[in-house]
Amino acid sequence: MRRFLAPLTVSVLLLACASTSSEHPTARSGVRGVVLAGPQCPVVEQGSPCPDRPWAGIVRVTTLDGAQVAETETDPHGGFAIDLDPGSYVVVAGTGGGRPQAGSSKRITVEDGIVTEVRLVVDTGIR
Repeated sequence: MRRFLAPLTVSVLLLACASTSSEHPTARSGVRGVVLAGPQCPVVEQGSPCPDRPWAGIVRVTTLDGAQVAETETDPHGGFAIDLDPGSYVVVAGTGGGRPQAGSSKRITVEDGIVTEVRLVVDTGIR
């Protein structure tokens, strides 16, 4: 009888743990993307690529009326990710120290449980 109860007890405990951990999954919503700086060369010729490079800086998220909601630094590859509540926002690449934005801005709408992808570009001024 003991041989039968021990495996049964373990099985019941495993099922109980599994059901409580997946009962209410956390829905994540927000924005993620990459910031690139370009152009990198004054003249781009066919066969001589000159790709945009990852940009190091800050990505800011504001409401549509300009109130700051969040900010984060880009990683070494220009990537970023910010958790946000559902709603409409403006995402922009910026510089530190309260200086103005450095790149293009994107208006996004975040839906519940969905991470919105964006690509921001910072103009280097090279022509």
